[in-house]
Amino acid sequence: MITIKSESFITEKGKREINEDSLQFQSGKFYLVCDGLGGNGNGQIASELVAETVKESLLKSKSILEAVQEAEKVLSSYKKKHPSTKYMATTVAFAQILDKEILISWAGDSRVYQFRDGKVVFKTQDHTLVSEAVNKGVLTAVEALFHPDANGLTKSIKGAQNPVELDQILIQDIKQNDYFLLCTDGALESFIDTDLETLFSESKSTNEIIDELDKNCQIFSNDNYTAIVFQIDFTF
Repeated sequence: MITIKSESFITEKGKREINEDSLQFQSGKFYLVCDGLGGNGNGQIASELVAETVKESLLKSKSILEAVQEAEKVLSSYKKKHPSTKYMATTVAFAQILDKEILISWAGDSRVYQFRDGKVVFKTQDHTLVSEAVNKGVLTAVEALFHPDANGLTKSIKGAQNPVELDQILIQDIKQNDYFLLCTDGALESFIDTDLETLFSESKSTNEIIDELDKNCQIFSNDNYTAIVFQIDFTF
């Protein structure tokens, strides 16, 4: 059975006026991060509503798909009462710990990574115009980093009128001491994958990893940044 050796998290506004990221988790059960968008602080509302509703639904033993559907209803209800928020939306990245597997679900450009011995063994693929262009060979990975539409999303949680189809992967290849990282795109302004591999290359506590991530993001990230790190343990 999978258990969690340690976990740590951070969410900061960075160089922005407000923090439009949100996170929620139940230790050893599930973890999620959201990155809101919509202007005028509406992203903060969207990410908080979705993160809190998803957590409440999961605690009632609903699936992540059911939880997101419930969050979409809550988002639509809020928009109906507050028409100025009609364009708000949020990304989501989610990890649920099962007995011997981990279910990964996501929409948008918030990511989930799995690291083993300092190497990326899994990462989610962004739902962005640029990511799709890279997959089609239209752009290189380096060109994508500096593309003006790098943050143009093709999938996000907008509400019940525009239900999202989450991407999902069930990870079965899990070993003792693997690390998992959930993060918003602001954290990734300070790290490319090789930098992340260096960050996770040594046996560090999750607190040490989050501290190093925070120091880098304070310098190099212009956006809000949010991250959750947990390390795998097993009981037999």
